[in-house]
Amino acid sequence: MKADYIQEPFLLFGEGKSICPREGIAKFNVYDTVIEARKNQLLLGIIGIEEDIENLKKLLKRFESYIPAKSEGKQKGLFKSFPGFNQDNGFCAKFIYDSNYERILSPNDIKEILKERNRDKKVLDAVELFAENIGFLSDIKNCDVIICIVPKSFEGKIVNKNIDDESVEQIAEDNEETELEVNFRRALKARAMRYNTPIQLLREYVMHDSNKSQDAATKAWNFCTALYYKGLQTIPWKLEIDENRPKVCFVGIGFYRSRDKTTIQTSLAQIFNENGKGVILRGTPVVEDKDDRKPHLSLEQSLTLLKEALIKYKFATGTMPGRVVLHKTSKYYEDELDGFIQAMQELGISEYDILTVKETDLRFFRNNLYPPVRGSMFSLTEERHILYTRGSVHQYQTYPGMYIPAPLEVRIVSSVSSVKTVCKEILGLTKMNWNNTQFDNKYPITIGCARRVGEIMKYLEENEQPKESYAFYM
Repeated sequence: MKADYIQEPFLLFGEGKSICPREGIAKFNVYDTVIEARKNQLLLGIIGIEEDIENLKKLLKRFESYIPAKSEGKQKGLFKSFPGFNQDNGFCAKFIYDSNYERILSPNDIKEILKERNRDKKVLDAVELFAENIGFLSDIKNCDVIICIVPKSFEGKIVNKNIDDESVEQIAEDNEETELEVNFRRALKARAMRYNTPIQLLREYVMHDSNKSQDAATKAWNFCTALYYKGLQTIPWKLEIDENRPKVCFVGIGFYRSRDKTTIQTSLAQIFNENGKGVILRGTPVVEDKDDRKPHLSLEQSLTLLKEALIKYKFATGTMPGRVVLHKTSKYYEDELDGFIQAMQELGISEYDILTVKETDLRFFRNNLYPPVRGSMFSLTEERHILYTRGSVHQYQTYPGMYIPAPLEVRIVSSVSSVKTVCKEILGLTKMNWNNTQFDNKYPITIGCARRVGEIMKYLEENEQPKESYAFYM
């Protein structure tokens, strides 16, 4: 066994670089300030009961100004002051909102929905209540992003827990007992795809200071970053890359089941360029292996899915990538592997890395209080490697998590690059989730968004065209 360490990847911002999204934005402004014609106003649509809308506007006003970092605790270095969402620094943009872009929900309409005894119908009625207002704010008012405030009366009746706060493993297990899954958040996200405006769901209790799940500055960081990315469809930061290397396209291959969990799985592909900009593609229904019950693609399916993905990449960037990196959480069957390789060959791409990135039961320990350092890499064989994407962080001299971190196993199926290169890229891609400002997500964005996308896409009918932008799934 061989041990190695990968330095924390840097992120680029408007006027400098940092390993931390919050520190980078606060010191150097968002990356897209380098674009001369960038948009610097974010038009917000708001849907909710009147009292909740009033509370949200107070919160948005508070977010316009500086909010000091959390001072108590043993991990002070992790908490960053929020610079304020304004045009002077940081995000270099401002929120636009007033009563002209609000849709007030009637308490009487909500009471009627809650009277319904059938829970599934109750949830779907609630979805339609929000959806008709989303359509108005999107089509008539042309809002950049629409905030849907989930009223307190929905807690325990329409919504039960905050899916957005769960890990990838927990999401996979959610609603296992339900015959036909009916989930408010997922159904509303899917329903809203008929329009051209991303939505942001906000639970009513999150707006109150009594909610101690996050300090005020962290709450502002995560909420404002998500709104910024969704509303402006631009990048607040990007990875530092070697400009002398060929352009890389990262592709994550995933699968999802139907809502009744009985039908054959459907494939999907998440395509990301080096900047982290992504495109989501839905594939076709697939078969499961008789022995291990794992879904896989036929040669024709994998050929078609990857070719379509790379053609989308070329359309977005103007050129084919010089190198393709495939990520998948399960093994590659021979026929689907042949299809992927054939797709790249037909498009003239000879440089590619094909990897499995998955969970592992292996753990490593250090001779002190803290777990292994994020970026620690352990090579078990030439094909099998263990990578800590969560762990102690040198810059903060602490471990930022609450539980013992679980590493990922990286298996090399076919590669033109060194193990350290592909693992460094995985580590960098854990920083590219613009739904929050966490610098050490466990999964690379190619894998991390797969289940999120699938959980929403399964609510779309076969004839409905899914949105390609990740902003509609976050």
